[in-house]
Amino acid sequence: MIGLCKSKPCITIMGAGVMKIYLDIFFAVNFLMNLLILEIMNIFLKKRLVINMRSIAAAALGAFFAGIVVVSGSRDRFVIFIIMYVFVSGLMMRLAYGKTTVGGMAGYIAGYYVSGIFTAGVLLFLKGITGIKNISIIFLLLSAILILFLMKKMLLLRGREMNNRQNVFPVKISYNGKCVTGTGFLDTGNQLYEPVSREGVTIVEYKLFAKMLSEKEQAEFSRAMHEMEPEMFGRLLLRYIPFHSIGKEHDFLPGVRVDDMEIQVRGKETVHTGKVWLGIYDRYLSADGGYEILLNGGIFRK
Repeated sequence: MIGLCKSKPCITIMGAGVMKIYLDIFFAVNFLMNLLILEIMNIFLKKRLVINMRSIAAAALGAFFAGIVVVSGSRDRFVIFIIMYVFVSGLMMRLAYGKTTVGGMAGYIAGYYVSGIFTAGVLLFLKGITGIKNISIIFLLLSAILILFLMKKMLLLRGREMNNRQNVFPVKISYNGKCVTGTGFLDTGNQLYEPVSREGVTIVEYKLFAKMLSEKEQAEFSRAMHEMEPEMFGRLLLRYIPFHSIGKEHDFLPGVRVDDMEIQVRGKETVHTGKVWLGIYDRYLSADGGYEILLNGGIFRK
C-alpha cells in the first residue's frame, strides 16, 4: 500500500510484520548500488573508473525499475519478474556501454549479475563486522569508496606482478673462467651506461658476483666498493660508473667487464651478450629477493 509516512511517500508492506519503505531513500540506495556495481564491472573489464551520464542513466533506470517492482508487487510473479529484470538489465548495459553484439550484451548482463553478487557479499560482510543493522546511504557511500579503492589497488598490484613475471629471466654470468647463475629483471628504465665506451651497464648484487671471486679478490672488491681508490680500481680493472640512488644524486658503482652473459628468453633461443659491463651493487636490488640482476633496458638490442 502506498501512502505518506511523516509527509514523505512510502510503501507499507504487510506480511509477517509491517515494513515501511521510503521511496526516495529506496531509490537513492538502489541508484548507488547500481552505480557501484557498474564501476566494479569497469574494474573487471579493465575500463576507466568514470562516472558519466551513461552510467548515471543506467543506474537510475535500474533503481526506477526496482521501485516499480516493489510498488506493483510483480516480484510475486516470479517468471514475469525474471524476464523483466533481464530485459531491464539489457537496457542498462545498452545505456552504460553502448551498442554491441548479442554475445557482447549477454556477456555484459552476466558480468553485471556476477558483479552484483560480489558487491552484495562484500556489503553484507562489511555490515556484519561493523554491526550496522540497516544499509544507509552514508554506509553505502563509504563502502563504495572502500571497495573501489581496494579493488583498484589489488588489480593494479596483480597487473604489476604479472608484468614483472614477464620481465624476469634466468641469467648466467661468465667471468675469468667461472660462472654464476641468478635471476634477472629487465628494467626498461635502466639506461645506465659506462662513460668511456658508452655501453649499457647491467647491475648485479655483489653477493652473487662474489661467488666467482677468490677470497683475496673478494676482499679487494669489498674494499674498492667502499673506498673507491683509483689505484685499486686500476689494479682490479674496474671503472667508475656514475649513477643516481635514493638519497644520493651523485654516486658511483664499481664496474667490471665480464666475458659473457647468457639470458634464457621464454619461447626463444638463448641470448648471449658477449662482453658486457656489470655494475656491482653492495645492497639488495629486490625487496622480496625476486631477482639479483637488473638487466639494462637495451640489453636485447646489443
